[in-house]
Amino acid sequence: MDDINHIDPSSAPRRASRRAPLVVASALLVVALTALVACSGSDEGTGGTLPSAKLTDLRTEEPTDWGADGRPMVVNFWASWCTPCKKEMPAFEAVSQQLDGKVSIVGVTDTLDLDGSRAAADKAGVTYPLLVDEDQNLQSDLGIAGLPATIFVDADGKVVGRHLGALTEAELTKEIEDRYGIEA
Repeated sequence: MDDINHIDPSSAPRRASRRAPLVVASALLVVALTALVACSGSDEGTGGTLPSAKLTDLRTEEPTDWGADGRPMVVNFWASWCTPCKKEMPAFEAVSQQLDGKVSIVGVTDTLDLDGSRAAADKAGVTYPLLVDEDQNLQSDLGIAGLPATIFVDADGKVVGRHLGALTEAELTKEIEDRYGIEA
């Protein structure tokens, strides 16, 4: 015989656990730390050759050759909507001027806002080559998941390192000296 006053504990409403906020906070901390590590400098994905890509000059909109030209190359991936990207542009310009052609510095952006990209480059006074990745494949082909990102390529076109996140002038200079033995 069923008791009308009997309550089945499995059907009773449950109170929220006091540990729930702690579990959520812990999960968010893990996600934040993972993102922080992913956005810091790294040399993962090095050793391959620089992939081919359909690139155009940001300013002239003319197709351009891409690849090793017998000099080491620093390829900086950036976008006009990326604040850290725009902040590091003057550092890349200063190092480019100091290197005086010993290392080729190239900026590569996406096609999302070409006018904004030109304006950002002009504001930063950039004179090194700025290219547009027309097919939007180069960044993914190189395993880049965020911006800014910098790829270091030796004179033979081999990817010898990468850095995820913004670089200061001093950090970029040190990377170039360490990787290529060339002083800025």
